Amino acid sequence: MKLDLQGYVQDILHKKIETYHIVVRQHDEEVGRFDFRKDNRRDNIHSVSKSFVSLAAGMALQEGILNLDERPAEIFRDKLPENPSENLMKITIRDMLMMAAGHDYFVLQGYSGDPKYPGRDELRDPDWVRYALSFPVPYAPGTHWKYSNFGPYLCSVIIQDRTGQRLRDYLMPRLFEPLDIINPQWFESTAGYTLGCGGLHLNTEELARFGQLLLSKGNWKGRQLVSPEWIETATSKQISNEGAGKGPDSEAGYGYYFWRCARDGAYRGDGWAGQYVIVLPEQDACIAVMSHDFNKQGIMDSLWEHVVPQLKENM
Repeated sequence: MKLDLQGYVQDILHKKIETYHIVVRQHDEEVGRFDFRKDNRRDNIHSVSKSFVSLAAGMALQEGILNLDERPAEIFRDKLPENPSENLMKITIRDMLMMAAGHDYFVLQGYSGDPKYPGRDELRDPDWVRYALSFPVPYAPGTHWKYSNFGPYLCSVIIQDRTGQRLRDYLMPRLFEPLDIINPQWFESTAGYTLGCGGLHLNTEELARFGQLLLSKGNWKGRQLVSPEWIETATSKQISNEGAGKGPDSEAGYGYYFWRCARDGAYRGDGWAGQYVIVLPEQDACIAVMSHDFNKQGIMDSLWEHVVPQLKENM
């Protein structure tokens, strides 16, 4: 049954939220879409890019390219600061995946305005790994959640250094091509590494197909692209993130570059300005939203008021 999205559309317009597109899939087919903007160009999905890094990490784990218990301090020995702290030396890839490296600062944010810890767009040194490893680590790794771009970027660097392929190119035959995502643009660092933490450009339909892959536990048209065990682990709550942001859906727990939602057992990839891929396993559905607005809880509330009830009726 096709959904009636007019209630959602009117609510978004009433809230004056700048939304471009919404695509809803249920039972492996598109059941609703609305285009506030006529064209369906690719947009920067910002931090939803991190969720693609999560799947890349799962694939690399399957292929023996990395181990979750490996320590970046051992991988990047030549980039460590003088007298590295005990906490820095103990960070693992697993800690990085759940935003629990132990920092109390947003490492490698785009722009910080802080002369002591400039953002990546303010750096003159192209060696972002060395810079990232220079930040203090006041908390024991694995114990303290702090949102950061530290882990996604280092994961990208590790995969590229070990495979000889940029993360984007590593994912082409493993993820993008099977999902019919042709030649996606993904920003790179000044050193030539896929950014990882952001910068992937997709359109809403492509993002919805990614959601369908997650909903299908990594299986796409009979082909297992990533193990169902990885999808289950990566999208489950691995650490508490209370105090992470505004609204209940920002504080419901965090997986491996996936946010838990506060309602209906859902989880999501979450972008800087309202880019979403939301997966609702209980309703066998996923929702892709492309926006450019910071009323992110407002978007979520509109979906749960006007869209999710219809998905429940379709079960």
